[in-house]
Amino acid sequence: MHDHEFGTALARRHLLRGGLGLLVAGTWAGAAVAVAPPPGRKPAPPAGIGPRAPAAPVRPVRPPGPDDPIKVFAPDTWGYRLELPADWTVDTPAPYTVVLSGPQGSDAYFAPVSVQNRRAPRPDNPAASAAAVLAAHREALRARYPRLRVIRETLFRPPPGAADGGRADLPPGRQLVVDWPGEGGPVRRWAVARPRPRAAVVHLWTYTAERRLFDAYLPIARAILDGWRLLEP
Repeated sequence: MHDHEFGTALARRHLLRGGLGLLVAGTWAGAAVAVAPPPGRKPAPPAGIGPRAPAAPVRPVRPPGPDDPIKVFAPDTWGYRLELPADWTVDTPAPYTVVLSGPQGSDAYFAPVSVQNRRAPRPDNPAASAAAVLAAHREALRARYPRLRVIRETLFRPPPGAADGGRADLPPGRQLVVDWPGEGGPVRRWAVARPRPRAAVVHLWTYTAERRLFDAYLPIARAILDGWRLLEP
């Protein structure tokens, strides 16, 4: 699979199902969960128009406000509740895997947020499980993109004001930011691994986009992350 295959929605869905070619057995309903791939380039202009002009910078978008319509994703047994802009789409390409993106044809379509339920390698130690899941995700990306660069990796706790901010019952997670060269330009991914306190599951949240889009849609991705609440399964 190559980045140019993401040029159409059909190819994007196909690659989202295939992911990085890595399947991890889930703990709920025996689900198999695929690692979501990065977004790809948009379709090239029709032949005869000439070379593509350099992509213009994209202005940061405003995150959803308290009075803006939202869409809620909270299926039974998945263990969490997500809020997203009302015009964003929800795709479930594999069991216990969801991909959220802007409307097809918009820049936001190429700045997806995904969440996957992954099996905790150490059910007796949620924090260590989150660290292990994130490390495995990082190394899977490195195997696919040898020029991967880790920008930072730190502890994760929901910040004050977030849906789960201040919850003492939640063990700490891990987060990282990585870059790699893509066909359409540099690509950045922010990944967050959140363990559950009483279930052998780690939720892996990712936000991925080409660098020219990453900062523009970061306010929406952050709002989705901050509004993410873990529930009892």
